[in-house]
Amino acid sequence: MKGYGIEVDGQNAQNVIRFLNKVQLVDRTLEFTRRDNFLVIPIKRGLSEVELIEICRHSSQARVVEATFSESSRKPRDLREAIEGVLPSASVDHVPRSYDIVGDIGIIELDDQLQTSPNTIANGLMKLNPHLRLVVKKTQKTSGQYRTRGVEVIAGSGSTETVHHEFSLRFHLDVASVYFNPRLSHERMRVAKQVRGGEVVVDMFAGVGPYSILIAKKQPTSRVFSIDLNPIAYKYLKENIFVNKVADRVTPLLGDAQEVASNLSGIADRVIMNFPSDSATFLDAAAKLLKKDRGVVHYYCFASRDERIQNLSDSFRLKMEVCQRKVASFSYQRVIKEVAPNRVQVALDAIIT
Repeated sequence: MKGYGIEVDGQNAQNVIRFLNKVQLVDRTLEFTRRDNFLVIPIKRGLSEVELIEICRHSSQARVVEATFSESSRKPRDLREAIEGVLPSASVDHVPRSYDIVGDIGIIELDDQLQTSPNTIANGLMKLNPHLRLVVKKTQKTSGQYRTRGVEVIAGSGSTETVHHEFSLRFHLDVASVYFNPRLSHERMRVAKQVRGGEVVVDMFAGVGPYSILIAKKQPTSRVFSIDLNPIAYKYLKENIFVNKVADRVTPLLGDAQEVASNLSGIADRVIMNFPSDSATFLDAAAKLLKKDRGVVHYYCFASRDERIQNLSDSFRLKMEVCQRKVASFSYQRVIKEVAPNRVQVALDAIIT
């Protein structure tokens, strides 16, 4: 393929490439080529006089040449690189650096600057991740008692149902109908590793079962009660318990955690509260679930980035006292992920007596 490039001596090539990358001029769809001892860097467009002067400052021998290039076989490094040259540079700057992949579905959030070109971005995401069958964009934030979010298909085909693989486990789910966060996989493993043989665990907001099923697999002598209010999540929870062969250890329960807790009073060695937007309103239920002598609560909440974790743990301690329980100590207090600009998710592991 014929095109234009910058011919530069090998000794100064890296400095020129660094400058061209800075101004987003390198054409990543084409391979670099060589002429004798010179490297030819493919470029997207003609250069301004100022850009030419800057390049010559890095290499006095640099010049614009016409050359024959091969199409690049290198996989793009990130989503922005995957769509370079397709969108204007100003729009590329708005393309998110992060996105979620659940099974064979990509999930992306686009700001107002990108609402006119969602298909272009989706195609770039599929180019970056060739195994994707479908790309959806978020149209609403996760909300409501069922913890669902609005999504809209912007590329690919088929339904929003998929199978997500995590730590050799399989989770069937529909990204449009249930809550599932692939970014919490290491947090789930962190919690699962703490469960000891014979423990009874109550997963108050189980969703499709990623905490519950992982715990049951890691600790086969544990007993897990998995609660969720969303009937669609409950359907997938039962299916996932079956396909991962933990039906002898995991009991699915459909209903409100407050109401179910009254039927499981004093049963739990460990309670998981992964409902960060609303966990605080269920602390009385968690207190009822715990055994009278001692237990552990894995508590999640949202906070502003500048809020001190000590304030969150103090608040948790006071709320537990209202529930007639005492926090002996916190074994873990940490920000586990950013959820929005200046907003984070915090995990507290509390030892309760």
